[in-house]
Amino acid sequence: MMMQADQSVQELNLLHRAARLLANEEPLALRLHNFFIFLREQIHYRDARLTCWLQSARPGSSRQHFYSPDAWPYPWNDALTRAVAREDAIMRRMIGLGIGGTAGSQLPAARAAYLGAAIRWGGRLWGVLELRAEDAADVQAVSDALIHGLVPQLAAAIAAEGTQPEYRLRTERSSDTPTGITLRSDDKQQLLALRSNLDAAIDLHEMLSLLLRQAMETSGAEAGAVALVDHEQDELVLHTFEGFSAEVRPTLQSDPRQRWSIHNGLAGQAAISQRALLVRDVTLEPGLHAASAGLHAELAAPIMINNATAAVLILSSPRSDAFGEDELSFVRALCARAALPLSRALRYQEAIENALYLGQVFSNLPTGLALLDINGKVLRSNPAWDLHWGLHGVARHETFHVTLDLIEHLLPRLQDPHKLTTFFEQMQRTPGNDLLTTVHLMNPRQDLELRSVPTRDSKDRITGRLWAVSDVTREREADRLKNEFVSIVSHELRTPLTSILGYTELLRTREFAPEERQQFITTVFNEAERLSQLVEDLLGMSRIEAGKVKLNRWVISLTNIVYELTTQLNTSLIKHRLLIDITGEIPPIYADRDKVKQIIFNLLTNAIKYSPNGGEIQLTIREAQKRDLPGDHPLGQWIVVSVRDEGIGMAPEDLPRIWERFYRVDNTNTRKIGGTGLGLSISRALVELHGGRIWVTSTLGRGSRFFFTLPVAGMKG
Repeated sequence: MMMQADQSVQELNLLHRAARLLANEEPLALRLHNFFIFLREQIHYRDARLTCWLQSARPGSSRQHFYSPDAWPYPWNDALTRAVAREDAIMRRMIGLGIGGTAGSQLPAARAAYLGAAIRWGGRLWGVLELRAEDAADVQAVSDALIHGLVPQLAAAIAAEGTQPEYRLRTERSSDTPTGITLRSDDKQQLLALRSNLDAAIDLHEMLSLLLRQAMETSGAEAGAVALVDHEQDELVLHTFEGFSAEVRPTLQSDPRQRWSIHNGLAGQAAISQRALLVRDVTLEPGLHAASAGLHAELAAPIMINNATAAVLILSSPRSDAFGEDELSFVRALCARAALPLSRALRYQEAIENALYLGQVFSNLPTGLALLDINGKVLRSNPAWDLHWGLHGVARHETFHVTLDLIEHLLPRLQDPHKLTTFFEQMQRTPGNDLLTTVHLMNPRQDLELRSVPTRDSKDRITGRLWAVSDVTREREADRLKNEFVSIVSHELRTPLTSILGYTELLRTREFAPEERQQFITTVFNEAERLSQLVEDLLGMSRIEAGKVKLNRWVISLTNIVYELTTQLNTSLIKHRLLIDITGEIPPIYADRDKVKQIIFNLLTNAIKYSPNGGEIQLTIREAQKRDLPGDHPLGQWIVVSVRDEGIGMAPEDLPRIWERFYRVDNTNTRKIGGTGLGLSISRALVELHGGRIWVTSTLGRGSRFFFTLPVAGMKG
């Protein structure tokens, strides 16, 4: 009871203050402006509108709209206003914004709480009061008693405005005609007739086009334009134009947003001086020029917003006497009247552009984003969200909940379903916390980093969550390869170092027979060479990635290189038989001798390492035929070299990755074999530097065959 009494006292105080604001002698527009500001201090609403039928007081007759300051860019629904006017009860409902075919559809869709009340008094309808809020609770908090108390006060204010001609004229003159401007009676009527159209126009182009057409019709101008002011660049930006000559029109249409310095022309002078300016003949004025051939008279007037020039209205005519003081006064009054609609249209345009920009960013981010309501329902998501979760092409119902539907979709691929359900439970237990987890998926393998943060409204109340999902598979794989590389290199360094240290320690501390001593020294030398090769591989890969490898190309014989390598590898062929098959006459190649030798050496040593049980290794060289080459191979004359072994082979899924740095096929057999995983990566880079291609065929358990091509000398590929 005490709380109800307190609320009643508060509402009585509010009604008392509202009555004082609405009943004073100020113009109705100013009274309602102050009333809306006062009302916002008492009621949490986003924006408000009062629609009045000043004279006949019935829907369908001439209406006048009054808006609260800082209006939402979303347009009002006039159909809803008419529905409220036909009802006796106060209407409260949730409505969609930016939905449908209105101008507001360019803004992102949103939801708002709506309150509408008809202003009825004395058996007549005087208007409709409408409020919009971001939260339904704000609308529900407005009591019916408060609305019923405001109705007679608003009705009285509207009735006084609509039934007293002298008072109405005084109000119109105060609100529509700036101080110090005297207008002809016809011009006043034109300005009054334009008022509702300007107030209704929320689209910037529509509003400025309406303004320009009215200015040209009333002033008799044959051409005109409106330019916006870019204060950051000190430039005027053409926005809309009409009536210019055929010579000028194509240029304007091809570049409708032409810019020019604010320090040039009459329009710039008007923008800087913040005064309307009139010149009878611009062709006779130094520093001025006609916008189009044949135009002489020019009138430029600024449209001011917050004491700054926001736009300039420009009128032109071939008649030097086209504009006089009456036209100048009308244009000044028109620009003053257009200030508030322009401010609203600019805010609307900015909101649209921001929405489009954010929409483009949202749609093109590689990070998957989804906005969820408080129950986990997906309200909006971007394409990357569907891509990362594999939801592209998956039929989804409108109420897609992450806690249910996402789990169901991912269940066959989840490595640890419990981890994701625990994440959901934590999200529900601590809705105000930022959460982070990693989801591991299988078939194919995928690592997704999932971040969830709460979203809040203007009153810091939690409204849902924003989920961000990133595919970190490559990063995790890179970390794994890095760690594996460190482990491999450490092992590859430690093994020869152990031999070198062991044998040198023996040689230092003991005496051996000459034959044994020579054997130890040879072992130390071989291990040192092994270390040197490892370091050279690392440096070579670094140079290749930095683009610092230069080919020292000459016309050389590939056959001679093969015989040199055969001699060099003889000591490694204890278990293997090396067969060399050179088919026909092999023309010389145009290549870097050392790099070609390195490529063949890498492939042969790989064949030896990955056939640990021995067997046959075949090196084949022949002039390539078209059937020997892959479909994407460059045209020209090529030599194709292949190295075949009878070793452990590779599975099909491993073949695309064997060219990656540090990659080594992970199975029981390969773990026993040393190496850094750089040889094939280096070989591929060197082959491609020569313009050739390298590829492989392999069967698990039966061996592999590597092919690569080099250009024939006459081709210089």
